[in-house]
Amino acid sequence: MARAISEPKDQPTTVKVVGLFKRKPGLSMEEFKNYYENHHIKLFDEHVSHPGVLRYARRYLEPFAGLASPLAGPKTGGYDVIMEVWYSDKDLFDSFKGQSNPDFSEIVKKDEENLFDRESMVMFISEDHESKDGPWVI
Repeated sequence: MARAISEPKDQPTTVKVVGLFKRKPGLSMEEFKNYYENHHIKLFDEHVSHPGVLRYARRYLEPFAGLASPLAGPKTGGYDVIMEVWYSDKDLFDSFKGQSNPDFSEIVKKDEENLFDRESMVMFISEDHESKDGPWVI
C-alpha cells in the first residue's frame, strides 16, 4: 500500500530555480568553468548574498557510460552545467522576479555571450522529491 507524503503546513516551501546551459562553441570545458567560476558568478554576488537566498550552485556535467539504461551512454551536444538557486520561499522568489533592472540585465546578457550558447539556455522551477536525505540542511 502506498504511503501519502505530507509536509508540515507551517513550514515555508523552498523554491529552487534550475538552469541548463551549454557552453559557447569553441570554449573548452576548462575555459568554460574558469570563466563561469571566476567572472560570471561575481555578477550575482549581491543577489545571492540576500539572506533568503539559501544556496547557489553550479554542477558541471561530464557524460559517462556504464549506467543500467542503454539510453544512458555518453552523448555529445548535451548541456554542460546545471545552475541551481534555492530561495527560502515563493514570496521571496516572486519579489526577485518582480524587480527589473535593465542596465543589469544588459550586463548579464553581454557576459553570457562570452560564455553560453544563449539559444539553448533553459530555466525551470524545480519540484524536488527526495528518496534519501543527505547530510545537508536547507
